Amino acid sequence: MDTINLAEVLNKETCILDHEPFASKTEAFQFMANKFKDANIIDDVDTYIESLEEREAIGSTYMGNFIGLPHGKSEAVRIPAIGFCRCKEPFMYESYGEVGEVKYIFMLAISMDQGADHYMRVLATLASLLTHQEVIEILDQETSYENIISKLQTYEK
Repeated sequence: MDTINLAEVLNKETCILDHEPFASKTEAFQFMANKFKDANIIDDVDTYIESLEEREAIGSTYMGNFIGLPHGKSEAVRIPAIGFCRCKEPFMYESYGEVGEVKYIFMLAISMDQGADHYMRVLATLASLLTHQEVIEILDQETSYENIISKLQTYEK
């Protein structure tokens, strides 16, 4: 299975560094969905959030290691993209009966016409990268979108 170049899908306008911790997963979803709307990635915040909630009803998007990986396939998605938010401090993230501290949120916006294969490759690439402590350190320490992308690309090779 081919991997995906994250630089092609990790969107600069939706890469938020050092945000205050969210009060809840719902607040994080609202914040990131609004960022997607502002970046013209989605047409409608509420429709997109519904797709996130539908996915949450199927299984946990809490990955452990301070990572949340919410994703939704929605008609509201104009351009498939990944948003990233690094919080200053972890917050409690509850997903499908699992609860854990999350500091790093990767939110995927998947369009309805995007094939399941591509979508699964993006998820698999991200999930695989996020198992490496070196990648977590890049996410934790870098100070700009450009630095994160550059380091991730170097790491992927």
